[in-house]
Amino acid sequence: MRFRFFLVISLLSVIDSLLLAKPNLLGKVGLLIYKYHYLRTFPRAMLTVATVVGSAMLLGELVIYLEKKKGLSKTIGGILLFVLMVACSGLLAKLFMDFSGGVYSHTGVYFKYGVFLLPVILIVVFGAAFVRLVKKK
Repeated sequence: MRFRFFLVISLLSVIDSLLLAKPNLLGKVGLLIYKYHYLRTFPRAMLTVATVVGSAMLLGELVIYLEKKKGLSKTIGGILLFVLMVACSGLLAKLFMDFSGGVYSHTGVYFKYGVFLLPVILIVVFGAAFVRLVKKK
């Protein structure tokens, strides 16, 4: 189960990086103007996405580890993971509003889907950690 989860998250991270590295011409100009140098090429986008997703996975594992070692109660750990899921959901809603209108709406479909996919991946990572924490005996 854990191996398949890591495989799916890794595959989604690669897809997200591919999407983020493919803005249209206006999106490329926007990346230059706003100095989003960490998204200009596929390797840079992959490093950015891998860092964010890896940090989220480490944070989820840290909460589970602390609960196992009795450094954190199950209730506090669950609340923390739930708050992180809600925060990522709020980020997704904010990005949806930002990319629905204005300048960002012209960055290209692939780039927009890549922007929306990253918070979804984070929600899945924190949700899986939450489920593991709650199901744990």
